[in-house]
Amino acid sequence: FQDLLRFYAEEAGLQQLQPPAPLAEHLALLQRRLHRSLRGRTPCDAGDPNNDVFHEVLCEDWGRRQGMSRRIYFDQNVTRTLRYAAQEVFGCGVDLAWITATVGALFRLFPDQPRIHLMLKAACRDGQGEGQMVGFLSEARVLTVDAGDLHAATLLDVHNRVANARLARDWRAPLPFELGMCVYINIVSAMIDSLPSGYRHVVKEAQPPHGWTSTAYCHLNLRIDQLQADEWDFRIFHYDSSWGWEWSTCFAHSLGTVIRDMLLEPLMVVLPQDTATAASPSTAAKRRRIEDNDTCQSPHAKAPRKSPSLPQLDHL
Repeated sequence: FQDLLRFYAEEAGLQQLQPPAPLAEHLALLQRRLHRSLRGRTPCDAGDPNNDVFHEVLCEDWGRRQGMSRRIYFDQNVTRTLRYAAQEVFGCGVDLAWITATVGALFRLFPDQPRIHLMLKAACRDGQGEGQMVGFLSEARVLTVDAGDLHAATLLDVHNRVANARLARDWRAPLPFELGMCVYINIVSAMIDSLPSGYRHVVKEAQPPHGWTSTAYCHLNLRIDQLQADEWDFRIFHYDSSWGWEWSTCFAHSLGTVIRDMLLEPLMVVLPQDTATAASPSTAAKRRRIEDNDTCQSPHAKAPRKSPSLPQLDHL
């Protein structure tokens, strides 16, 4: 806005035309960040949320495990509901609404875990002149979402915890060997309404997955790309295979339910009483064992279906 007023004053002759200031060199900034990270710091030193660098190659093998990957196609009614919830209910961007919905779904799927460590991709452009730099300055940051009592905390509480942490930059660079215990979310929004008239941001959709197995380096790794205003490419790069093949389907349905609650019932508790038992992994495992025993004892039991070799895409 200040640039607009200055431009108007220069065009009207009210202010002398000033040559643009030279942009800061982004490579020099990256070198300073890298040098500081290689020197290291003691535990008593305070971290720098904007300039700390995370070297993931140092600890990626520590959390390495067998994983599964999947791609989820959401109907535009679902994504449009999320956009309405972000604009009309929470008053935030769609990217923050995606984080809220994802965290809410994870809380419902893991009711015994009231705290989730998110790993987000932050721009890291809070320093002077860094907003105008042309370069790759983003870094991974850990944001802890502690909902407390899931039977008392609401979806609005989860949103406020994430939103306040982002505004206050209450995050940090990941600690050594912490990558394997986090949920990684990378959201890439498209420039839908910020371009001049007649211009549009052309986004190429990623190729479909070639298989359903992968190597997992953290609990869950999500990549959410915006293609159009209400069209998103939702990919699960990997999740822990110990959760089972059905987990991705349960996650997709839980995510859709949370998106619905964000629009219609934002004050609903994160974990209602009727879903606490159903969402428990141990309870679900016991239920599967009981069903398997009943099937084996039945004289009319059918042969179990084989696991698909490729992931079946979900249309919600």
